[in-house]
Amino acid sequence: MSDMSQYEDTIELLSEQIAALELALEDVSWTRLAAQTDMEFSREGLRRICELARIFYLKNPLIKRALNVQADYVFGQGITIQAEDATVDRVVRDFIDDSKNRSELTRQQAQLEKEIELAISGNLFFVFFSNPATGRVRVRTIPVAEIEEIICNPEDAKDPWFYKRVWNVSRFDMDSGTSGNVARTAYYPDWHYAPEEKLVQIGGQPVLWESPVYHVRVGGLADMRFGVPEVYAGLDWAKAYVEFLEDWATLTRAYSRFAWQLTTKGGKRGIAAARAKLGSTAGMVSGETNPPPVTGSIFVGDESTSMTPIKTSGATVSAEDGRRLMLMVAATVGLPESFFGDVSVGTLATAKSLDRPTELKFRSRQTLWGDVFKEILDFVILKAVRAGTLDGTIVPEDDGTPRVELEIPGQGRKSASSVVRVEFPPILEHDVAASVNAIVSAATLGGMEPAGTIDERTVSRMLLQALGADEVENLLNIIYPADDDGDSGEDEPEETEAAVMEAVRALREALKDVAHA
Repeated sequence: MSDMSQYEDTIELLSEQIAALELALEDVSWTRLAAQTDMEFSREGLRRICELARIFYLKNPLIKRALNVQADYVFGQGITIQAEDATVDRVVRDFIDDSKNRSELTRQQAQLEKEIELAISGNLFFVFFSNPATGRVRVRTIPVAEIEEIICNPEDAKDPWFYKRVWNVSRFDMDSGTSGNVARTAYYPDWHYAPEEKLVQIGGQPVLWESPVYHVRVGGLADMRFGVPEVYAGLDWAKAYVEFLEDWATLTRAYSRFAWQLTTKGGKRGIAAARAKLGSTAGMVSGETNPPPVTGSIFVGDESTSMTPIKTSGATVSAEDGRRLMLMVAATVGLPESFFGDVSVGTLATAKSLDRPTELKFRSRQTLWGDVFKEILDFVILKAVRAGTLDGTIVPEDDGTPRVELEIPGQGRKSASSVVRVEFPPILEHDVAASVNAIVSAATLGGMEPAGTIDERTVSRMLLQALGADEVENLLNIIYPADDDGDSGEDEPEETEAAVMEAVRALREALKDVAHA
């Protein structure tokens, strides 16, 4: 066969395969709407996938369990957000404590919901509303289904410029008492897009420059503009597992319909006599006059009659036969089998240990959310600096993106992101005594005096975190109060050394008491 013939056969085979894939998409209405969808799902296809994922989360126990477990591991113990500088921290606290922001993002319940929504839809579109006079920022999210298109830099597909939103606004008529929907379309700029000339309209639709959007996506590939639901690969297997269990339950009910087999002699007369003895009028409207034998009753008959139970062992499908289907769902969400209810297959106490891939999965997710919160707080600080409520310098990058630099007393000029700390408690329950002793050993190199390997403030922070203290930065500000000239109390080594050593001794004594209790 010539090279040309092989080439033609290969092309034909690939065409057939692509045609089959297209047909599969059309079977569930995932039709291609534009040329750019050659690289990803069409918007209509992605909407349908998101709808399925939402339904499966509400209905399918495996999907619901997987997403709830991940959300609990990521946000179940809360999150600590504080700024090193007291002035910056007030701006951060104002944003976090705002009632509107709490309901949307900063309250723990909202964080759990956002984590589940991100896994279900693969996308979060945060939209910000700021007050130019005060710099206060409020955050909301746009439903994924309402984002029709992402318009990117023609020279860089990973540089988003605008988000086209198409949605319906509900209008209620007070006079008639009726409501209706009004279709609207608008373009929202990406929060990092800062052109010199700002368009007022695109295609006759308004551009809402005062409401920039921050897009967070997961589950897709690097060249995709939209993320893909993280549970997408497991939806078919989750459905197959439920159907398997439904079929198994149906078989069980069928086998249990007849419990005993009665054999009697005498032909029709014998059968009629046996039926009369075992007959019942249960279910008659007039009431029960001939109840069936109760559990544990004795059957009495002559040598010509035998009654034996029907054996179902080996005749039914075991529920455990569907385990491979469940494992496909577990592989999709990256959780061990023991997390889905069968603790017999696990060998670890999940409170104090996890298999390494699962632990890294949760830590990776916490890192993602830590970056999200830091970037959002960068934007909050930027707005505060522009409003004049916070001292700082706005430095434009080469592409026009603003970067904020703050003057921190005793530390010099620092970027906004480096001032704010976003920390999660440990995923696993560590031995507090071992953690504290390890910190002390690192700070003293096994001796009783500070070795200078770690500064006192950092040691104190690590000890407070190991002990599970809340508002660590506030406690550190109390332990190390700033002087009037803005310098920290760290400039008095003798006093701080004595305080740290006293704290270490007290901790060691307390831990000894705990160990002997």
